[in-house]
Amino acid sequence: MIRRLTSAVPGATLRAAIFLGILAALVAAGTAGALHADFTLFHWQYFKSVDLPPGLSAGDLVEVPLDQEVFSGDTAGESDLRLISGQDREVPYHLLALENQVIREAVPVDIRDLGHVAGEYSSFVADVGEGGALHSEVEIATPDRNFRRNTLVETSGDGETWAVVREGGEIYDFTSTDRQFNARHTSIQFPQTTARYLRVRVLNGGETPLEITGASVFLSEDIPAQETVYPPVSISSDRDESGTTFHHLDLGVSGIPVSRISFRSGTPNFYRSAGVEGSHDREEWRGLGGAHIYSFDTPKFVGSQLELAIPESRFRYYRIGVEDGDDTPLDLHGFALHSVDRKLLFRLQSEDGHFLYYGNPAAVAPSYDLAHIVPYLEADDLPVGALGSQQLNEAFTGEDVPLTERLPWLLPTGVALAALVVAVLLYGVVRQARKVLPPPDGSTNSP
Repeated sequence: MIRRLTSAVPGATLRAAIFLGILAALVAAGTAGALHADFTLFHWQYFKSVDLPPGLSAGDLVEVPLDQEVFSGDTAGESDLRLISGQDREVPYHLLALENQVIREAVPVDIRDLGHVAGEYSSFVADVGEGGALHSEVEIATPDRNFRRNTLVETSGDGETWAVVREGGEIYDFTSTDRQFNARHTSIQFPQTTARYLRVRVLNGGETPLEITGASVFLSEDIPAQETVYPPVSISSDRDESGTTFHHLDLGVSGIPVSRISFRSGTPNFYRSAGVEGSHDREEWRGLGGAHIYSFDTPKFVGSQLELAIPESRFRYYRIGVEDGDDTPLDLHGFALHSVDRKLLFRLQSEDGHFLYYGNPAAVAPSYDLAHIVPYLEADDLPVGALGSQQLNEAFTGEDVPLTERLPWLLPTGVALAALVVAVLLYGVVRQARKVLPPPDGSTNSP
């Protein structure tokens, strides 16, 4: 009798175990999905509504410029930007930085008629061939140094009739005697043309003819960066014992992506070394690079370098150290920090409204297919949206919220299912027990 009972119960137990295993797997799957979901309201501190122009439909490509509040509230360097439609639907986007773009394609060319007219000009003719290749720039090759010349560029389709396309383009080279400094520019740009022949004259102005050894022709286009300029909210200066003057700049907030710092000078004719550092607290400073700054206004060369390019940084505080040596400190003023503009490109998902969330330092940059698709889309003259005012996310805690709070239905559902399993198990045990145990009146079961 006992053998029958013990052999029957494991069958019910096995079924219950399988059922419990399925339940555990479902709960685990739900838990894993909740724990690994990238976007949860509890982790994002700020959001802005996205205001879109009327007349748009789902699927339309839209662009929305980012603003200073997003930069200053963005604590993960743009990795924490999440575009949400409705309550919780994540919308893929592409973040586009409007940086300077230089398109430069070489055009095959033959150089002929290279020479000069004494006391007047040096010249050559470039033949781009019968194909009518489009071109817009010529770069002159010369071994000469320390020169400054004006130029004249002409084009012709037959080599007989010439039309002026650029007059007054300046080329120059200024090299210090120790060759530690060099400023050189020997390219001339002109309106795009398909003319076969290009004639360039370098006006020597009574000086020694410029030695020209060749030239290259290009189709070029320089698309300048779109930038926002931020003046510092405060500026101070001091000088240390080594003769370095430090100019301290306070942006007022952290997070703004700065890629260069420009300034003006009231000091004529100087050449100094300068370095840039950044800090979040004015205690710990990080070096961001350096370069020479200069300003020349002399008979041989007029030019200046009054800006410092740096790797894109998001510090609040910057300081520029200028090595004065034994010279008087420079009169530098008009400091400005330059930030490349950014915009979000995305496809409109629904009519439920769109919101941009940010302010999660632990966020990881998302990866969307749209980044690879945008280069093949018509992305010019897109409808432009705008961001609303910054709002605090009332659900933000900054910490992981227990699973039972994020999914309040999970615990009661699990308890109910567990109770059901126990009931099924007990029912099976009782049913098997009735078959093997004697009846209350002591009678036995028939074989």
